Amino acid sequence: MSSKEKNVISFMNMKGGVGKTTICVNIAGQLAKDGYKVLIIDNDPQMNASQYLLDAKVLENLINSGKTIYSLYKESTDENLLDISGEYEDSNNKEDKESIIVEVRENLKLLCGDLNMSKVNGVNVDDDTLRLFIENNLLQRDYDFIFIDCPPTQSIYTTSAFKASYYYLLVIKPDFLSTIGLSLFKNFIANYNKKRNTEEKLKNLGIIINLAQKGNTYHNEKIEEIKIKNKFNKVFETSINNISNIAKSSEEQKLMYETNKCKKAIKNLTKEFLKEYNERMV
Repeated sequence: MSSKEKNVISFMNMKGGVGKTTICVNIAGQLAKDGYKVLIIDNDPQMNASQYLLDAKVLENLINSGKTIYSLYKESTDENLLDISGEYEDSNNKEDKESIIVEVRENLKLLCGDLNMSKVNGVNVDDDTLRLFIENNLLQRDYDFIFIDCPPTQSIYTTSAFKASYYYLLVIKPDFLSTIGLSLFKNFIANYNKKRNTEEKLKNLGIIINLAQKGNTYHNEKIEEIKIKNKFNKVFETSINNISNIAKSSEEQKLMYETNKCKKAIKNLTKEFLKEYNERMV
């Protein structure tokens, strides 16, 4: 399997509010700035990645015209669904898949999320939806990296992302609940890999500790605890800790490399990501 076939990476956590989407979008943005071709798949019904990257009017138009990830999941159901207006939707219309991918920056494209995705979970959906979309459209050849932003819950979307991915990155905060969640998540992945009917298992590319405050004794203790308990996994040294500026940049739809106070940190984190990824490819 070539590196191009191992370039689908899911960004995961099992607890909201840890900045997973922010990390996903901004590593992608930095990679795109550096000349890599990157696709972000917004696989979270909250569609935070799409809201981060797209103007509200553009996002509304994409949703209204059906140019979102929801069209993929809708096609894979065997029953019709109610749309937001209460009308029944036809789930049998096939779309040109390339038409639902939009460019948001030079070298950076997005498969937009959709609040309608919340209706699909629980109906008969093919959990190979994302994998087939990527493979059938040869997207791994078109992009250097494909990042899947996943919801912080176990759902059809999580499983669909797992089946499409070769690696996953875990984003956590250095606190008590996150360290507990880390152990539970590792068990979840282990159980999934036992059931995965391929020789290639889903592999951890690393753990990114986000929102750690410099000089905070409690955070430093938790970071060391995470490193000790995960000595067989890569724990990234770089942490994005300028919380107020992170929030401001996302509100203004600016990527971190476009800000003065965050650009050094995201550049270092992206370098660390690339180093780890490239070492795995050897």
